Amino acid sequence: MAAAGAARREVTEDSSDPSQRPSMTDPRISLTDFVDFVTRSGMPKLTKVKQLKHRAEYSPYADFYKPFREAVIAAHAERHGKAGVAAAALRSLDEADRRRHHIVELCAAYASWWGRREMDFFPPPSARRHLGGLDLTINPELGLLIDGRPHVIKLYFKEPPLSRRYAEIAAALMHESLAGQPPSGAIMAILDVRRRRLHCLAPRPELSALLAGELASLSTMWALI
Repeated sequence: MAAAGAARREVTEDSSDPSQRPSMTDPRISLTDFVDFVTRSGMPKLTKVKQLKHRAEYSPYADFYKPFREAVIAAHAERHGKAGVAAAALRSLDEADRRRHHIVELCAAYASWWGRREMDFFPPPSARRHLGGLDLTINPELGLLIDGRPHVIKLYFKEPPLSRRYAEIAAALMHESLAGQPPSGAIMAILDVRRRRLHCLAPRPELSALLAGELASLSTMWALI
């Protein structure tokens, strides 16, 4: 499709209010971090914010799912096919690596979800939102043409299942933040890899209210701890 081969871009929100513009110096959290926040309630929610605020700078060596994530993207972008996911993901992991059995499970689950589908890759859009003291990066990993419809997909790797209600809040954030970027009419979705379940957004008014509440909660907790 027309978007294939285009460079992945980072698009920031434009606002006449300087406090809403992304900062080059504010701490940055990812869409994965936001999903982890949304799926918690009560004190665990506050604990997650503390962890995010005080964690060390990003290191690829501490990125648990990095081999699998990069293998999935490459399998689609470079047209290696589903067999290429396991081959690439496990190449750098020896038998003693504690990540290996998780990656093996994810590779098998992803290959099962892929099945016999013919899916064309396109570079997914990305964006940043400024939340009064931190930047939230909206960074889905995949753009896939599935059954003729473009899907922008965030991958979820964790062992606890991702419920549809939490997935829809994250997908609503993608919808709000990536609106206006190509491809037109893309479906925002979260793939729970281990469960082989693609949660596609069905926009409705109450989701906007839920999303606004989660963003306000995150911003307030971040400012007060």
